[in-house]
Amino acid sequence: MMHYDGMYYINEEEVRSNLTMKDTIDAIREAFEEYRAGRASSNTRVRTFSEGSVLNTMPASMEKYHILGHKTYSASRNGARFVVTLFDSRNNDLIAIVEANRLGQMRTGAVTAYATSILHPHVENFTIIGSGFQAETQLEGMITVSHPQSIRVYSRNYDHAKDFASRMSKQFGVDIRPVDNAEAALSDADTVSSITNSTSPVILRKYLGDEYHVNLAGSNYMNRREAEYEVLHDADLVVTEHYDQSMVESAEISEYVKFGGKPVELREIAGRYGEFSGLRRTVFKSMGIGLEDIATAYRVLRNLGIA
Repeated sequence: MMHYDGMYYINEEEVRSNLTMKDTIDAIREAFEEYRAGRASSNTRVRTFSEGSVLNTMPASMEKYHILGHKTYSASRNGARFVVTLFDSRNNDLIAIVEANRLGQMRTGAVTAYATSILHPHVENFTIIGSGFQAETQLEGMITVSHPQSIRVYSRNYDHAKDFASRMSKQFGVDIRPVDNAEAALSDADTVSSITNSTSPVILRKYLGDEYHVNLAGSNYMNRREAEYEVLHDADLVVTEHYDQSMVESAEISEYVKFGGKPVELREIAGRYGEFSGLRRTVFKSMGIGLEDIATAYRVLRNLGIA
């Protein structure tokens, strides 16, 4: 941890060592409850393109801790670099710059876990679609808020699914079964989390049963799609992190709205545990918003004893 003129610089290893999944879910829960109460804000992502790279900026604020800030990252074919900056809203001091690759991975898993804990708290048969870096925390988040009786993983590359199942089974002490096709993965699953960059739907309505909760977490570009329209159309409730952002980043939500659907924002259901037990089919769309990042970064500072 480096300290410059009152500002801290927190590196990836310090984030990893000072942030658990439970910490992250608690930070997400608190942030969205504050958002619901009107004491936090989060603006849509802004993308700036230059020379094959894109700069993404995601601003937010949280009055409870007097923080203003944003996640910003530059991405290209050569990879990406992520940081969160935090300012003190009372005096405009720059509090910290926090490296945010691990932080982003953790909050992506935490937000779907949080939404699931409200919309579908009793997970029995859980399926993960995708087996990459972000899939790891989709699993960890779900295990943290629930105790699935069975866990399956599907990837377009079956060897990747097998490797994921082997590694994560050892890491978390659970049995994970790799499957080689989407139908087998989704059949009898009551809870599904997808974290892919697919351009065509992987989650088809005919593969799902009469009851399901689906988390769509892999895409924040309009040319990608993880679930077909019928999955949302047949749902009793569709929830998105941020309505305005989903209208420019989510093919699923924008199409759902186009045909008359009325999604609600995650902040509208924040803290309302037990109110949705009568719903048979629910969908949550996650794209990532800046509020999640600044809240999680602040939790890291608290765990380090500097906030």
